[in-house]
Amino acid sequence: MIRFSRFCAGIVSLVVLTSAFFVSCASGGVEAEVKTPAVFVTNLKKVNILTADNIIKPMDEVQLFEGSFGDRSFSLPLYIQADEKGISISMLNDFGTSLGDLTYSDNVVEFSSSLFPENLKAEYIVWDIQLAIYKAEALSQRLARQKLVFTVESDGETEVRRILDGSKIIEEITLRKNYMEIKNILRGYEYHLIGVGDE
Repeated sequence: MIRFSRFCAGIVSLVVLTSAFFVSCASGGVEAEVKTPAVFVTNLKKVNILTADNIIKPMDEVQLFEGSFGDRSFSLPLYIQADEKGISISMLNDFGTSLGDLTYSDNVVEFSSSLFPENLKAEYIVWDIQLAIYKAEALSQRLARQKLVFTVESDGETEVRRILDGSKIIEEITLRKNYMEIKNILRGYEYHLIGVGDE
């Protein structure tokens, strides 16, 4: 009877230790994913934007922003700062005075501007910028969750990034030195960012 009790006690101890081991591995081995704002890449497929530490290299410069949406077009200078802590964009007038600001910091997007409607979803602007200056592997992994494909082609001078839903191109980003073109085929808009002072 004593031997049986010890045997049972040993089994219980083994179960407790094994459970503790697996709980420890589960809690310590996999970190919870950081929650970030989400965007609809297609009309049905939604992804969360990336955390700021996925940037390729810091950016701190004035760019000329030229864009079009349908039959509307616009042009204005932007001051863009981007690093592993976030993205900051200031829209400027010809005199260098701010017309609005967008920030992506601590995984939160904030936007204020008199030029654009209050209901503008600024996380879509952040996502577009991320598609141009964030790591291709991280973008590809995020999009793959919704069975979307992210491709990168480069000839050494020009890099073209695309999001595809099957064989359909959703968005295309063209990158050259001091030049960025973001074209959303699905939504019907495009814009260019050109380094100020560059030919």
